[in-house]
Amino acid sequence: MNEMNFKNRGEQVFETLKREILDLKLEPGRMISENEICERFGVSRTPVRDALRLLQEQGFVETVPYRGTYVTLLSLDNIKQMIYMRVAVETMVLRDFLKVQNPMTLEEIRHAIAMQKALIQTPGFEPEQFYHMDAELHSIWFGAVRRQKLWDMLQAQQLHYTRFRMLDFTTETDFTRITGEHEEIFRLICEKDEKGLEKALKDHLYFSMKRMRHAIEVDYKDYFEEEPEEGRFVI
Repeated sequence: MNEMNFKNRGEQVFETLKREILDLKLEPGRMISENEICERFGVSRTPVRDALRLLQEQGFVETVPYRGTYVTLLSLDNIKQMIYMRVAVETMVLRDFLKVQNPMTLEEIRHAIAMQKALIQTPGFEPEQFYHMDAELHSIWFGAVRRQKLWDMLQAQQLHYTRFRMLDFTTETDFTRITGEHEEIFRLICEKDEKGLEKALKDHLYFSMKRMRHAIEVDYKDYFEEEPEEGRFVI
């Protein structure tokens, strides 16, 4: 019973810290103190060390000898390759979706966009709420063409890409622009404009990297691993 209790406590600490890392409540490069975690969760060192071991195995934290445990930094190279892969995969999915779309799926997309617009009119809404709504919208066309597993695989790339997307939403003030882009994608879907849709999707997915160039180089420089000079911001 005690062993199971320790396991559950360790899992609770692991899941909580993982979510806080993904939501940037624990920022890249931040030191994690065992003592603070023990005190916060009211647990002994054993479940805390189990949780940190799991986080390290999955790449969310790293231990620097004689210094401590830190939240891993973001890799721009990893993020750019993820965006490239997502554009390639999602473009193909949308091509297939244009062939099978029906009034029900179109209404589902319309409703998802309406929910986003309602959210951004709500005072004090959290960026992670918009992030999850954004993901739900894009998942619609993956599900409609029976490619949900592909979407799940893209979403599983959490270590760098999900945190980058959260940083994007955290620093974004013009959520109306994002919902506007979603409305444009929806319009092109309704018109079955394949070429226009592919361009709109590419612009939509790459915009955050271009918009955040200054923030990445200056405001949030400490969040990112240092890139080779020749590799910077090649999209």
